[in-house]
Amino acid sequence: MAKDKGKPAEEAVEAAPKKGKGKLLIIIVAAVVLLGGGGGAAWYFLHGKKAGNEEQAKHAEPAKPPVFVKLEAFTVNLTADGEDHYLQTDIELKVADAKVSDVIKEHMPEIRNNVLLLLSSKTAGALSSMEGKQKLSNEIKEQVNKVLHAKDADGVSGVFFTSFVIQ
Repeated sequence: MAKDKGKPAEEAVEAAPKKGKGKLLIIIVAAVVLLGGGGGAAWYFLHGKKAGNEEQAKHAEPAKPPVFVKLEAFTVNLTADGEDHYLQTDIELKVADAKVSDVIKEHMPEIRNNVLLLLSSKTAGALSSMEGKQKLSNEIKEQVNKVLHAKDADGVSGVFFTSFVIQ
């Protein structure tokens, strides 16, 4: 009988390590699955999306280079603010495409007239600050788009001063 009592105790001792080994095996398998899944997800996000974006880029239109229209230099007397000043500036217009460039060239006398009138209405003080130049840039854009009966997207989207001298 003592031997019978001993056998269940031995089985209990032997059963405990087997149970622990099973849990350890499950933990290792779970870790491998999680690491493998994490690694696969990382690869997908780093390489899989890039491949998808490259595929989309192949079918998308290539970005069009910007089109600029250079206006002849402007030299105007500025509105008197106690002293005589003049402005000499070169202006380039950023347009949607070459078609807009052609339309600008067709309307060049009217555009130059409007820009000249606008420039000559300014004072040296108003144009000496960065804000004054940016405001003038926006006003020129509005004047040209008004002549073209266009909006920024299909007309002039930017006005750039390539030289700007006040004396």
